[in-house]
Amino acid sequence: MGMGELEELLSEKYEYSLSRKSAIRTVCLPNSREIRTRIRTVDFRQDCDDAHSAFDYAYLRKRTPPSEPDTSETVRAVDLFCGCGGLSLGAIEACRAMGKRLTVIAAIDREPAFLRVYKTNFPRSKTYEREIERVIDGDLGIKPTKSETDLLREVDRLDILLAGPPCEGYSDLNNITRRNDARNALYERVARFVELSRPQHVLIENVPAVIHGKEKAVQNSIEAISGIGYNIDSGVVNLAAVGVPQRRRRHVVVASKAKELLIDDVVDKYSIKHKRSVRWAIGDLEVETPDKEFTIPSNLSQDNMKRAKYLHENDVFDLPDRLRPACHREEHSYRSMYGRIRYNEPSQTITSGFMSPGQGRFLHSTQLRTLTPHEAARLQFFPDFFDFSSVKVRRLLSSGIGNAAPMKLSYVFCLELLA
Repeated sequence: MGMGELEELLSEKYEYSLSRKSAIRTVCLPNSREIRTRIRTVDFRQDCDDAHSAFDYAYLRKRTPPSEPDTSETVRAVDLFCGCGGLSLGAIEACRAMGKRLTVIAAIDREPAFLRVYKTNFPRSKTYEREIERVIDGDLGIKPTKSETDLLREVDRLDILLAGPPCEGYSDLNNITRRNDARNALYERVARFVELSRPQHVLIENVPAVIHGKEKAVQNSIEAISGIGYNIDSGVVNLAAVGVPQRRRRHVVVASKAKELLIDDVVDKYSIKHKRSVRWAIGDLEVETPDKEFTIPSNLSQDNMKRAKYLHENDVFDLPDRLRPACHREEHSYRSMYGRIRYNEPSQTITSGFMSPGQGRFLHSTQLRTLTPHEAARLQFFPDFFDFSSVKVRRLLSSGIGNAAPMKLSYVFCLELLA
């Protein structure tokens, strides 16, 4: 499907209303019906040089969840490996933009802390604390197993499947089992679920290195999904192009029974005019009053405080090798480790290590500290109304935020799939 055909399906535009101090998103549906969403603008300072930027700026700072559309038009979704709910958040916002209501009939994850966050933010959803490989346990191509049959009773008539299989086994930061990790086979569980439930549309995201797994889970999954009649495309998306304030690249698979979407066409259609910077996302949080785990940075060790002071006092962003730990002083490719964030650019990829200087470029641009969970959540495009308060363990909080899929990813693809 080319760009011209995408334009005919649905269009989205943004505008200011200076008199009402608001930004307006208008989505024109294929039947020419227009859905307008108005959001009160806040005191935006930097980088809000267009209405789209102003709308998203205000959305990130919104402290109360948007109201659901008053409609009987409902979209039914399942979110596998749901985590805290980044993909669901984007799908819900896409449906709201089109005057529809999304109902998550099954959100499945093995981590109870993440499911508590999910349930807090999507109270009408049904959540299941399950190891997916124990629920979807049959091989591709065979009849449903007993546990699969039990699950299918819960998920009849499915409009869209969202899935973010674990990426740690593929991550370039994993120097132990990278490319050859037992968790990599979980990707094929998504294809098996598609084979069983036959949703209208499918959206899967993972790290770009997912295609290099030795077990060829991605290639096997694409072949299986295509083989049962789905139109399918796959590719790598730089999420900065669609408005996420970080250089986060993700491998995306999109499949549909009825539509033929090309990933590059969707990204081109929803590409923003100007990349969003770190300052755009978190500039107002520089001196946020520390309160609870969500707004408190990690404690820097004496050595790491010296490193942070060196970067600030010399106004540099990369730490010289002589100030790094001994294991980083020889030839290495860890230039961003112990680095200072560049305020006027998108951030590097936010990972679960964002509270540790040794895990990436996570020292604040203007403050002698690392990012807070609140700042990392903003950079991951979690708005302020998204509630992480049920997570009391910092390790789980950083993992839930860092491993999430920014909602902009599912937002733009769900607009096109569900129009």
